[in-house]
Amino acid sequence: MARLRAGVARVLATNAFWRERLHDVHGWDDFERLPLTTKAELLADQHDHAPFGSNLTHPLGQYVRLHQTSGSSGDQPLRWLDTEESWDWWLRIWADNVYRAAGVTAADRLFFAFSFGPFIGFWSAFGGAERLGAMCIAGGAMTSEQRVRNMLDLGATVLLSTPTYALRLADVASEIGVNLSAGSIRTTIHAGEPGASIPATRDAIEAAYSASSFDHTGMTELGPTGHSCSARDGVHLIESEFIFEVAGDGELIATNLGRWGMPLIRYRTGDRVVVSREPCSCGSPFMKIAGGIQGRVDDMFTVRGVNLYPSQVEDIVRRYPEVAEFVIEHRHERQMDEVTLLIEPALATFSTERLEADLRQALGVRLECRIVGAGTLPRSDLKSKRIIHVTE
Repeated sequence: MARLRAGVARVLATNAFWRERLHDVHGWDDFERLPLTTKAELLADQHDHAPFGSNLTHPLGQYVRLHQTSGSSGDQPLRWLDTEESWDWWLRIWADNVYRAAGVTAADRLFFAFSFGPFIGFWSAFGGAERLGAMCIAGGAMTSEQRVRNMLDLGATVLLSTPTYALRLADVASEIGVNLSAGSIRTTIHAGEPGASIPATRDAIEAAYSASSFDHTGMTELGPTGHSCSARDGVHLIESEFIFEVAGDGELIATNLGRWGMPLIRYRTGDRVVVSREPCSCGSPFMKIAGGIQGRVDDMFTVRGVNLYPSQVEDIVRRYPEVAEFVIEHRHERQMDEVTLLIEPALATFSTERLEADLRQALGVRLECRIVGAGTLPRSDLKSKRIIHVTE
């Protein structure tokens, strides 16, 4: 509360966006009366006050970093600025929280398999590794094959990528006759998708690399919010740097306490979670998102009365190494949600019959699976677009 009150006082003095929304906060009752903040409001503000919006506590000359959201959900990308102070906050959390939980030290060599574009990606992870004193290997502007060979040639011990792209690199390695599991990678850290907390996806990554895989949660506009631990059964929320709340429908709401140059207060993340306060074997005092992020609140679809999230489907599909990639095709037919899984097989002889049976047994509803040709479904080193909404 002391950190929140000090930050709010700074913001109210100069930040036009928050001056109209905030009031002095003396205690938790005051805090809970503050309005929730949505991404739509932030996008509207940047539209009305282009290019950066009015959520600026300092003159533009004090900001040193510009990043933007990926726009993977179809939204206009949201631009976000950091001061030297707030960027150092990002890096400290990576070095002291995320990397420590994954056992990464200054002796490691970290390979960053992402494009190094304006999307925040692993930029903060890169800076956090520099702060840690580890060797940082930038994997931008490379093909997947070049990344595989560079990881091995340079003796990288830690891979950072999206979960889907880690599996893509493993597929490419197999195609060119490279055995990643015999390489030097011992740890993988993933973000951008919930896959590293989905048991089947995590198991597939760990088998491909003979490594331990860890999840990390965060948002361009919010900051680095959590990480998995040695227990591997969820994600600890970093309560020393955020105020977290959970709405009645399970949506995570967060307030950052170290980014006062462009802050977010009571921000609706859109992530659906189930939290636990049970003691963790790793010793962390922070509450845990059980099983990681369950999915996006707006990604839930209902098929014949059954509520489903993409992560539930992925946990079943990733148990099949014969599946190279998949996408969930969502459409409305006769006022009802219908779903088809587009399956790109690794083997031409793959049949979907057993997969459909496993999906029905696990989820309680029949989901049609349709085979598509090799190379049909998109790959990306950023967030994968797992759901395609089809309009008739």
